[in-house]
Order: sequence, then C-alpha cells, then structure tokens
Amino acid sequence: MINTVFVTGASSGFGAAVARRFAAAGARVVAAARRVDRVKALAAEFGPRILPLALDVRDRPAVAAAVDGLPDEFRAVDVLVNNAGLALGLGPAQDADLDDWDQMIDTNCKGLVYCTRAILPGMVARRRGHVINLGSVAGAYPYPGGNVYGGTKAFVHQFSLNLRSDV
Repeated sequence: MINTVFVTGASSGFGAAVARRFAAAGARVVAAARRVDRVKALAAEFGPRILPLALDVRDRPAVAAAVDGLPDEFRAVDVLVNNAGLALGLGPAQDADLDDWDQMIDTNCKGLVYCTRAILPGMVARRRGHVINLGSVAGAYPYPGGNVYGGTKAFVHQFSLNLRSDV
C-alpha cells in the first residue's frame, strides 16, 4: 500500500498531476517545488493530505534538511517521484548559454541525485519503496539544440538502471 509520496517539481505539469492523482487515491503527498504558492494551492484543494514544501532540488543542504525535517506522518516515504526538471535553449552547442547548461545539469541530474540519496536510505531500512525518475525520449533520440538537455535525460535513464541494480 502506498501511504506517502514525495513529488518534486509539483507546482505544475506532470508533477502537479502526479501529486493530485496520488492525493485523490488517498495517499499523503509531499508536494515539493520552488514555487511554493502553487503547491499551497494543491494543499488548499486536498487539505492536510498534501504537505506543500518550498524546495529547490539544486540546493543539496536544503534537500537534506527538508527530508530530515518532514513531519512524522510524512516521514516514511513510499514513493519518490523525481519530476523536477527543465529544458533551456534550443540553439546549437557552440552558441549555448553556459548558465542554461549549468541549470539543466544542476536540476535534471544533481537535484534528482540529491533527492534520491536523501530518501532512499529510509526506503531500504523499511524494505519497501519505489523511486520514479522522469526522463525523456531526448535521452535516447537527439535533436538539434537538445545538446545538454538530452545528455541530462540520458543520465536519468542510466542512473535509474544502476539504482535498480543497487536495490
């Protein structure tokens, strides 16, 4: 039975949809996002079943503190949904903005790793849990301008395979 779900990037798109779906099914949901006003709106929609959490997954100490500081009723995470991610820029690599590349790597790769590492030990200790990492076909099929984005999504795929081997 799924009791508690931790969703990153829960303020819009897939993340908000995932949070809504699990909450509607009766799970407690930690709805984590940078835009806390949007996850507070989810909490208003579902009540105490959703815990809105201001979180930038790129901030390693903040991720650790957020997971360590979860209220008791949200602490035993059964499902981690690593959804936070973004694609920036569509130009060719030689014209790309390095700040965009840094932001994609920090969010799509490092943020996913930080959240997984913070939550996974509890799952292993309880001998239950699932980690869902949202990738993209861009990780396997290149397109012009998808240089670093595609690379980050290839990372998500390979990290997921290796994580499955570990646990």
